Amino acid sequence: MTTVAKTHARDADLQDVRTWLNDLTIHIKDRSVGSEGNRDATAYFKAQLEHAGWVTHEQWFDALDWSGGTASLKAACGTSFEVFPSPYARSVDATARLEAASTVDELERIEAKGAFVLLHGALAAQPLMPKNFPFFTIDKQQRIINLLERSGAAAIITAAPSQSGRPPTPLIEDGDFDVPSVYMTVKESDRLLSFTGHRLDLVSDAVRIAGKAANVLGRKNEGASQRIVITAHIDAKKDVPGALDNATGVATLLLLAKLLASYTGGLGIDLLALNGEDHYAVPGQIAYSRDMDGVFDQVALNINIDGVGYREGHTAYSFFNLPEEMGRAASMLLANAPASCRGLEWFQGDHSMFVQAGCPAIAVTSNWLLENMSTQTITHTEHDTLDLVDPAKVVACALALKRFIDAIS
Repeated sequence: MTTVAKTHARDADLQDVRTWLNDLTIHIKDRSVGSEGNRDATAYFKAQLEHAGWVTHEQWFDALDWSGGTASLKAACGTSFEVFPSPYARSVDATARLEAASTVDELERIEAKGAFVLLHGALAAQPLMPKNFPFFTIDKQQRIINLLERSGAAAIITAAPSQSGRPPTPLIEDGDFDVPSVYMTVKESDRLLSFTGHRLDLVSDAVRIAGKAANVLGRKNEGASQRIVITAHIDAKKDVPGALDNATGVATLLLLAKLLASYTGGLGIDLLALNGEDHYAVPGQIAYSRDMDGVFDQVALNINIDGVGYREGHTAYSFFNLPEEMGRAASMLLANAPASCRGLEWFQGDHSMFVQAGCPAIAVTSNWLLENMSTQTITHTEHDTLDLVDPAKVVACALALKRFIDAIS
């Protein structure tokens, strides 16, 4: 290909990426799992793969959607407190006395039956992992959940810590937790504490919605005994654009579908849009793991793309369990590519289920997001918009991955 032709090809790639990102974050509303927008996103991804000549498969499963609605909390004297429905929580319309606990010991001692229980202080410092989360559990948190479920409480109110510029984080986000719950800021909980023992009225019209969702898989060389599985989660948190988390990852998969359309290497290639990374029950990952039970040994490599294309900094490639020769190729063609670097190991992504199964894996993200994972105020919020994305970095990432795949094939 001549230099002019290469330039034109890259310009076309850049325009494609911009179109995909625009469609996924603006034209398609709400990619949360189980929603209509989520189903529109997976149908869109499937159509794009088929247009590029890939054989596609869908993997459907049940997925709980929700509508948050509004919530209110009032004391008999007329004092009101700002509260928000917890994601996936049951609705509540009740009057009860207020009890409070800041430690597990206090939670065990209070008379919680029929009461509203306010969790604050150390007890509310960290969000609770969903009680049925499949990949790991935290014993202390499981104990808290068990105490709450056995308490007979009418509802749970949680004081949610928040970072500057970011809304409070709900303590409970779990459709398997059936005690109604709402959350508030720490500042509001400090006001509420003075009403301990008083009766309050709590209303929350949150709604759980039974839904369906699907993973979408595109395949090349289906008969190969060893496969490269390239993943990106297509879902996003409720009602957020999800540009970096993870429309850019999906756009990278779609560009790879074009770049690898004529792939003839000896390995099989799977392009997999997983559906559930931002859902409390990770249902798409569970469905995929279930269907892959006993055949993870066919996965020569997983490449998981999540959060690429941030306008600041480099693209980071993190390596897990790579064989020596593959590791050398990854270092040379990925970590040492222009505007790229070797990333820290991180496990808060879909590559983790492959790593746990013993598969080699490469996790791809933006290094700025990786280094600021615990303090950044972008992902999972309304701030995760296209103005934060450099589409050229998405194109560069896909091209680097294509060169690497060709090299190891």
